[in-house]
Amino acid sequence: MADAKSFLLTLLGGDGMKRSGGKAARSERAADVRKHLDSVTLADVFDWRVLGLAFMFAWQLVVFFSPVIHYSTRNSLSHFNSVVGFSSLGMIFVLLLAAIQVKLFSRIMEHAAVRWMVPVVLTGCTITLAIVDIGTILQQPWCSIASTLAGAGLGVLYLAWGEVLHRMTIVQITVKVSVAFLLATICFAFMVMIPKSVSIVLTTVLPAGTSFILFKVLKRRQNEAVRKEPAFHEVAFSIRAVFSLGVLFMVGAFSRSFFLAAAPIAGSGSYPWLFLVAALISMLIVCGPLLSSALPDFAAAYKTSVFALGFAMLLLPLLEPGSIAASVVGLVTYCVSVLFVWIVLARIIGLYGLSPLFTFGIGWAACTAGLLVGTFSGALVLSFVPTTPRLLSAVVLVCVCLLFFAYLFLFTESTMGRLLGGGHLKRRPFHDRCRQLKAEFGLTDREEEIMLLIAKGRSAPRIREELGLTAGTVNAHVSHLYWKLDVHGRQELIDLVEQTH
Repeated sequence: MADAKSFLLTLLGGDGMKRSGGKAARSERAADVRKHLDSVTLADVFDWRVLGLAFMFAWQLVVFFSPVIHYSTRNSLSHFNSVVGFSSLGMIFVLLLAAIQVKLFSRIMEHAAVRWMVPVVLTGCTITLAIVDIGTILQQPWCSIASTLAGAGLGVLYLAWGEVLHRMTIVQITVKVSVAFLLATICFAFMVMIPKSVSIVLTTVLPAGTSFILFKVLKRRQNEAVRKEPAFHEVAFSIRAVFSLGVLFMVGAFSRSFFLAAAPIAGSGSYPWLFLVAALISMLIVCGPLLSSALPDFAAAYKTSVFALGFAMLLLPLLEPGSIAASVVGLVTYCVSVLFVWIVLARIIGLYGLSPLFTFGIGWAACTAGLLVGTFSGALVLSFVPTTPRLLSAVVLVCVCLLFFAYLFLFTESTMGRLLGGGHLKRRPFHDRCRQLKAEFGLTDREEEIMLLIAKGRSAPRIREELGLTAGTVNAHVSHLYWKLDVHGRQELIDLVEQTH
């Protein structure tokens, strides 16, 4: 009887002590969440960086996923000879060039002409694609040329925003990228619902908006001189990681080629809000594990993301192809992958001191290549084989097998934990990291002293006592220090010192 009772208690949630322990654990997680949220200010949620990122994401969604600009994106992403195919090729070229020639590409991006050329090119490509869509003035090869140049310009923006993001704490990165993507989906819904002519005009303005914020308001700083040369043998950002990120995008694109191409979902009245719903679900999947523990748990986020992708793919055959539910599930696979990769790549830069151009270049090149391969493969299969329930089941089986092969053998949960925990790499001494920040951000000797004391946990009265300064002098130095480091408080400064290598 005792054994039976114990078994039943276990099934029902355990005895009183276990329930108390479970409540304590839940209380701990809730406290961790509150701690993370308390460290995020209103300026972290809505500032120029969030707005600039939102403009870039919104332009990408409208051009590549809406019926506004070009006919090839109205129903699906399944046609290689389209905006998506050629833009992917242009983006991969720029990203790989940046990863291979970091110093050269860094100098190129510093020229004012390049900074202004990017929004001009993207605006011109948007107008060209809109004219091609009319079909009376311009035809091929203008569509292919404009798409390729649009992808190249978008690649430059990805690299530049990578340089901005890596300076933030992981909580800031998570919040800013997620909020920016959410705002972009709202903008996307608005663009799809308003008259097409107005939407085209507004879309052409978005590249100028993100470029202005990126290059003028934020005044992007270069620090490549203090970055070490990338070496795969001494850093955890290995070929396996890059290949696995590409697999995530490939299997998602391959499945979407079948389930989103089956019906003209763009003609649905609910279509404008599909991305918004998918973005909200994806934020819960990716950001939840990162903010639910005292330290951001990337291994849990990776596990949750892979599980969500696998579950979504298994769910697709049960839904009617081309339906609203199938469309949302398919788009969730895309949004989860995008959010996760943005956060992970920014984290890798902060941990290992790699060049943002190298990390974002090779990382997003792998993801874009995976997207291209999956999309082209799906289109190729659809051109020879009719869409049947058996075919859709086979597609899901292949995608899930590839996904879990990457998770189990190529880039495991434990590998993700080691990669982003940095435990296997020798950390630099505390004072060396502070000296690096001093050189990187142009701090004075006094500001370095105060930064050292703050990073050690000293209070303001203790700092005044040790340095023999007045309260007003210390407060002035602290304000200048926060401004130079682009942090908003003591905890963010400590995080910045801890993440410096």
